[in-house]
Amino acid sequence: MRFSTIAAASVALLVADPAAAQSPKEEVEALRAEVAELRSIVGTLRTRLEDVERRDADPAVVPEPAVPVPSPPADSGARASPPAKQELAAADGASLGAAPLPPRETIGDRITGASRIDNLAPPNDPALKGFIAIPGTETMIRIGGYAKVDMIWDPAFVGNRDEFAVPSTSFGRTDRRRATVNARATRFSLELRRPSTLGNLRFYVENDFYGDGSSYGFHLNHAYGQVGNTYGGFGYSALVDADALPDTLDDWGPGGAIFLRTASARRAFKLAPGAHLTLSVERPESDLVLTGDQSGASTMPDLVLVGRYESEGGHIQLGGVVRRIGFRDEQGQGDDATGYGLSASGSLALFERDGLSFAANYGRGAARYVNDINGLGLDAVIRPDGRLRLIEHVGGYGAYTHYWTDKLRSNLVVGALRIGDDGLLDPTALRATRYGAINLIWAPASSFSVGLEGLYGTLERQDGRSRDSSRIQATIKYDFVR
Repeated sequence: MRFSTIAAASVALLVADPAAAQSPKEEVEALRAEVAELRSIVGTLRTRLEDVERRDADPAVVPEPAVPVPSPPADSGARASPPAKQELAAADGASLGAAPLPPRETIGDRITGASRIDNLAPPNDPALKGFIAIPGTETMIRIGGYAKVDMIWDPAFVGNRDEFAVPSTSFGRTDRRRATVNARATRFSLELRRPSTLGNLRFYVENDFYGDGSSYGFHLNHAYGQVGNTYGGFGYSALVDADALPDTLDDWGPGGAIFLRTASARRAFKLAPGAHLTLSVERPESDLVLTGDQSGASTMPDLVLVGRYESEGGHIQLGGVVRRIGFRDEQGQGDDATGYGLSASGSLALFERDGLSFAANYGRGAARYVNDINGLGLDAVIRPDGRLRLIEHVGGYGAYTHYWTDKLRSNLVVGALRIGDDGLLDPTALRATRYGAINLIWAPASSFSVGLEGLYGTLERQDGRSRDSSRIQATIKYDFVR
């Protein structure tokens, strides 16, 4: 053993020491003292050598340094920047993760702006790319959005040059062929995230350039703040299921979709892993056809209740709204009625990357929440006796996404909407719409996409007349931070 060799050599040196001039008894005592000291040194060396041999056999064992290594100062710049979702942690130290949904890409991106339980990252950006730390704070900031140009040709003009809005179809046109190029869907967004004692905080603002419908004016999509699970501001109604909206080049989408942006205050409550309930108080607005001396009157805010469950395989969302619709004339006379709407929507992951999304809704006096009939005065009709008659609607859509390769995908979308009025609406008013879309989208890079889409729609009026429309649309899109 190497330990015995060291000990023997040390004893030999001691014996050869010139101090041998001492008496035999003194020499023996001195030798015993030296041997005891040597044994102590050998024991220490043995312990250290065993540590070295153990580390060589198991690299995972790392001894603690004898002297603590100080951390670099906060302003030294020596610390590497971790991913944003690790920086964004709640006060209790829990890191921010992504929503438990299958990954999803959308060229129109209705997903990023949606609020989520615990401000989790959306399924189209689970890593929260592009965030930058503000020095000296715990706040992360991202300037996002995309540039999008749409090249459109209408064999049968739909009536709206920029969006495939079936209700705008005209019955009086003879020359229906139209073409245009526009970039009004281009978006800018500003997003801030940071931890707080109440949970992760998010502030989000987004706009596009649809303006008033005829120019490249600023058009607000979202402007809200959310801390923990308390939300306040302007954005999607809580009834909107952004994760179920189809992936289309067209920015309008199927008429049977629940789609409304409005001011609201809401609170979400976690019920179980993946399940939560949301109660929202939203801005009321009576969507009616009024005469010059009449105005809408709302006596209570819209109340929305939504239940949702989500997992890696998809999600399901059930919701409802109760609202008070009314009007008054200049003498203060009018009427009120209680309207309601119900919706069910969801998504399902299929095979390796394919997906199915769907939605269905029904209501009386809830036209304001439905894509094709919002803003057409179809919440209710004022009868000749001055009383309100709520208008019934039923609608929905289905969408299937198929991936041909990792970078090439297609979507097939069909949707329909129908209303009933008991013969009280004008004969030229909308009775039903149908919507269909099929596309091919190529995304050779995460920040660049091109696509080609065919669209078909039908508008039916109350008098039974109908007219169809069609569109071919090509799109180029560049994301700022994907």
